[in-house]
Parts: sequence; structure tokens; C-alpha cells
Amino acid sequence: MTLSRNVELLPMERSLHGEAVFSAPRASDETLIAEIASGDSFELFCHRFQTDQLLVLRGSIDLVVLQNRQLRRITLREDEGLWVRIPPGVPHGAINRGRIPALVVNAVLRHGPSDPRDYRPLPVPPQLRSQWRRLAVA
Repeated sequence: MTLSRNVELLPMERSLHGEAVFSAPRASDETLIAEIASGDSFELFCHRFQTDQLLVLRGSIDLVVLQNRQLRRITLREDEGLWVRIPPGVPHGAINRGRIPALVVNAVLRHGPSDPRDYRPLPVPPQLRSQWRRLAVA
């Protein structure tokens, strides 16, 4: 099976039971929780054998993905319930403009062994930094 190289936006399936709202589970090999501090660091991550499936639980972030030599911003907020699926090989990072750290869940799909480089941030290439800054203040 060939993996798509396109980032996908998927609405969260939810159900209401009394006062509680439940999310339908996402298929995953492991689930990670990340806290994203405020700021606009110039870092990207690129996973070689992993699909990230991200949902913001608290706060908001601007997810930035590099596709077709352009940075694309996808705003994710806790009140929207939107999953973003990022396939392997797509550089991505996050900007948190809020005052509080954002809390994000990642339902990771593995397509091979983890590569140590997957979790080392890469700097945004200098030729894209002005584009990154424009996204950070927009």
C-alpha cells in the first residue's frame, strides 16, 4: 500500500453521554501527549516511518507544514475537534501564540522502525524564515 503525501483534516467523531463528550478512538500504534509552549521557534520535525494524527486538547496552535516548497498554516483549537493526519516525509512544526501551553494528543501510526532523527528538530531553512515569520504574526 502506498501512503499519501497529503496532509488530511478529519473532523472528530464525538458522542454526548450526559455531561460528557467522548471522542471516537483513532487507530494508532502508540499515543503521545505533547505540551507546546508559547513562542515561534524555527523548528520543524520530519518523520520517516510515522504518520502523526494530532488533536488539540487545550489551547490552540498553528500547525505549519512544508508542502510544495511552501509553508501552509492549519489552525487547530480545542473547541473545534479537528484531527490532522501528517504522513511520513512531511516537515511540520507548531506555533503557539497563546499565553498558556497548548496540549496536543498524537495517535501515532508506525510504518517501520523509529528513526532517531525523527524527534530531533530541524531549523526552518533560512529561505523560508520570512514566510514562517509572516505566518507567526498573521
